[in-house]
Amino acid sequence: MQTVRPRKRKVANVRGSGGRKNAKPQPVRAGLSRESILDAALEILNEGGMAALSLRSIVKRLGCSVAGPYTYFAGQDEIISTLIQRGEEELTGDLKRAGQEGGDLFEVLRRLAATYMTFARRNRELHKLMFNINGHKRIFPSATASYRAYIETIRGGVKSGRLHFSRKGYHAIARTMWAWLYGLIVLEMTGVTTMNADEAIDEGFSFFQRLLEQGEKSA
Repeated sequence: MQTVRPRKRKVANVRGSGGRKNAKPQPVRAGLSRESILDAALEILNEGGMAALSLRSIVKRLGCSVAGPYTYFAGQDEIISTLIQRGEEELTGDLKRAGQEGGDLFEVLRRLAATYMTFARRNRELHKLMFNINGHKRIFPSATASYRAYIETIRGGVKSGRLHFSRKGYHAIARTMWAWLYGLIVLEMTGVTTMNADEAIDEGFSFFQRLLEQGEKSA
């Protein structure tokens, strides 16, 4: 009598998040979500900088399996990129609200600078990550949304006649002032300067105001 062997069932290759073959389904920890993963990543970043941030440290903080974050992200790079985007959205929102408070052009520009400084102080490690100080690959377009919020304020000053420069000149004005502000933030973060940053902002804007009010012909 011929013995009938059961047919072997073909198991399709399953690619889980992260591109792993034949990955076994992993139970998702209750309460685990994109936001909880990002919150944990941000906590780790704030506590230990970029060197402390890894998938291993995230799952340890959350108390979930190593496969847990792959349910929501392709890997560590996507988590970092999403953190950067979230930081950029927060900074842009802060700057827009500061700009909407009104006032003279130079009052608005000074307020934008102080708002940016406050954000950088509150998010020191995230700010480093956002602006590539840690060497992570850049994900922003050539001009970030936060920079565009600043440049639009200067362009408005040119259009209104408050700044006596050609319309083409506002890009150079914005780049110069933004670079000065960014440099000031880095100097404070690295402890290179002992000058109070708030006083430095006031000092810098007094200089810029005197220079810019002279107009393009005098520059």
